[in-house]
Amino acid sequence: MRDLISYARQCENMLDRLKIKYAQNITYAVNTRAQSRLGLCKKQNDRYTVEISAMLLDERTAEQTLIETVLHEQLHTCYGCMKHTGRWKMLAEKVNAAYDLNVKRAADDESIPEDLLPKPKYIIKCRGCGAELHRQRLSPLVKRPNRYRCGKCGGRLYLI
Repeated sequence: MRDLISYARQCENMLDRLKIKYAQNITYAVNTRAQSRLGLCKKQNDRYTVEISAMLLDERTAEQTLIETVLHEQLHTCYGCMKHTGRWKMLAEKVNAAYDLNVKRAADDESIPEDLLPKPKYIIKCRGCGAELHRQRLSPLVKRPNRYRCGKCGGRLYLI
């Protein structure tokens, strides 16, 4: 298991070299429960908490994905950067250009080993094209798939 704090410091040094001013009062935490996100930045009063999914700290996950996620969340601590637009986007592009990274709004599951990803509790399948929709929660789609249509082909859906 990788050490989150050492990666956080490494990423802070990267931002320092680019003269990007981020918050100095960041607390880092490992989130062992997160299933659908890799990172989270929360602001409470004048303090920030950055949570990183335990999946990223696993040695089988690409190190670059961990670095990009930590940088993504650290950029949220910059002035005017809690959303993924404007200033945040500009700073992310600056980091990407300087370090040949891909800090972006949302991550891909491709960089995380299959066995670390959550298994879907529910699978809805299209009778027409065979497309599968994976869901973790019991939603209206899961309860009554026959009320919905496939977004790709318009076919009828059913629960597997």
